[in-house]
Amino acid sequence: MITSRHFYVKSHAVTTPEIHMNDLPGSAGRLDVVARCINAAFWRSYGIREDVVFHTILHGPPEPPVYIRLEGTRLRKVSPDERNIAIFIRKALERMRQGKEVESTPGIFVSRTHFGQLLKEYRDRDLYMLDEEGEPFEHVRMGEKPFFFLGDNMDLEEEEKELLEEYGATPISLGSASYLSSHCITVLNWLMDRINNGNIF
Repeated sequence: MITSRHFYVKSHAVTTPEIHMNDLPGSAGRLDVVARCINAAFWRSYGIREDVVFHTILHGPPEPPVYIRLEGTRLRKVSPDERNIAIFIRKALERMRQGKEVESTPGIFVSRTHFGQLLKEYRDRDLYMLDEEGEPFEHVRMGEKPFFFLGDNMDLEEEEKELLEEYGATPISLGSASYLSSHCITVLNWLMDRINNGNIF
C-alpha cells in the first residue's frame, strides 16, 4: 500500500517575483512547465490529492536556488490553471526569507534549500529517477513511500543523477518514448492508484 507520494521537478524558472504572467514559457524560464506538473500532481476531477507532496528547486536568475514545496494536506485556495499556480509561486518568491523556511500561503513552503540538502532530508523514502533507459515500471516492486525525480523541459544534470544514485535511487522507465514531465506525473499517479486498488497489471 502506497501511503503517500512525492514528486520533484527540477526547474529552470526565474527566482524573482517579477514574473510576467502573460509570458510564463518565455521570460519566466518555463514556469509553465512547473505549473502543469503541479496540476498533474494534485488535481483530480473532484478535489486535490491530499497524499501528494510536490517539490521543485528553481535554478533560474537572479538568485538560485529557491526550493518550493507544496503539501496536499494543507493547500488552500489554489486553482488548477497555470496562471493561478504561477501567482502562488510568485507569492512564495515575494515572501521568501534568508536563512529559514517560510510558509508563504497555506501548504506552500519556500527556502534556499539545495538539491543535496533535499536528498539528505528525504533519504528514508523510496527514491526513483525517471529515465527512458531505466527499469520498466512494471518490473519494479514499488515501495510504500515513493519519491519520483524528473527534469522540466530539460533533463536532470549528470551530477544530480550521480547524487541520486549515491542515495540509492532506482532508475525507472515509463517506456522508450520521451513524455512531457506533467504527463509522466499523471501516468505515475494512475499507476500508483492501481497499485493501491490491487489491480495494477
